[in-house]
Amino acid sequence: MLSNSPTLAGKASYEGPLELFLVCFLFRQMLRKQVEKGSVIILPAFGVQLETIYRSGRTVRHFVPIGKILKPVLNECVTPVTCYWSLSLILRGEEELLLVFKELYPPVSMLFPIWKALSAAIDNKERPDLQSDCDTK
Repeated sequence: MLSNSPTLAGKASYEGPLELFLVCFLFRQMLRKQVEKGSVIILPAFGVQLETIYRSGRTVRHFVPIGKILKPVLNECVTPVTCYWSLSLILRGEEELLLVFKELYPPVSMLFPIWKALSAAIDNKERPDLQSDCDTK
């Protein structure tokens, strides 16, 4: 009754660690891309800092000087399945829009105040009669 076919016990000895490694790798990749928090810090005299914090603990920051921003834009993105809003920046010398929230899709009720504050900061930069005394020193 002995058989020459390999047993499951012998097969599991080298596939077990490989499967465990694969599961851990996929789980790590999934955590790496999940965004926990996104923020926009507007410094009217200097520029805008975009920050994304991932669940893995990684933080990505991107600073855009105020002189490079031409206009903030609210876009309505429509696909065959869904519809969402995004906030983008039109940058001087760039061909493509810069998405403020690349992996998040906040509601328009959250994006509108950010858009309004960005527009006010850009308009203040372009109209020197509205600048404060701190801007001229």
